[in-house]
Amino acid sequence: MFYLRIFFLMAVTSPLFLIISCNNNTGTLNTEPAESDHFTFSLYDGLSNSTTTPIINEMNNNYDRILNDLNVPSLQKTKIEIWDDEAHFQNDMKRDLGVNYPGSSGYIYGLNCIRLLNRGNIAHNAVHEFAHIVSLNVNNNFANNPRWYWEAVATYESEEFNNPKNISYLAAGNYPTIAELNSNFNTGNYKIYEVGYLLSEYIIDTWGKVSYVNMIKQNANIESVLGITTQLFEAGWKNFVMTKYFSGG
Repeated sequence: MFYLRIFFLMAVTSPLFLIISCNNNTGTLNTEPAESDHFTFSLYDGLSNSTTTPIINEMNNNYDRILNDLNVPSLQKTKIEIWDDEAHFQNDMKRDLGVNYPGSSGYIYGLNCIRLLNRGNIAHNAVHEFAHIVSLNVNNNFANNPRWYWEAVATYESEEFNNPKNISYLAAGNYPTIAELNSNFNTGNYKIYEVGYLLSEYIIDTWGKVSYVNMIKQNANIESVLGITTQLFEAGWKNFVMTKYFSGG
């Protein structure tokens, strides 16, 4: 059965607009501040500070590793906003992004603000969004540019591994192209969230962590960074996955 997990969007705005928007969100703001060494929280719709405990624990478990993986020496404190009411979450998304993404549970707004809906494994979702934040500190023009690598990095850094044997189209030998993985979220193509980890794994295993980070810096310019065409990259990725995960039964 196809299981739709969680999807992530991002909009970059000026710092001034970000500050204004964060003070005017829908829902009642919890007036008790919540903060950790690396994060500050704004909680809406009656959420208590206990909501932040699993998020802080999960973030602390992954914080240094993600910064080290992407070669970011330090990071300013990240703001995390959490809604409990999905209508409020979507209303503020529409107001600030100009569009709704039904089914989304989190996105980043600006260069250091994570927005989450209190659903599912929110702590893990926060790590995925935090990986986006860190990647923007490598290249502040990286957001969804291109989408396939934007999500490939975040899925790898948040350790969202899906066994290829359990992905029906990969098991059937039908590997998506880079163009297909770049399709807009609202078109209904979510394959990048299933195969993003495998794409990053292929790059790291074949070309190393330096090239993995350089792909962020150069907006996934495959020919410039990896020295091959997109078509050869796609063929090589398929061969990598088949050899590693399907050979030998």
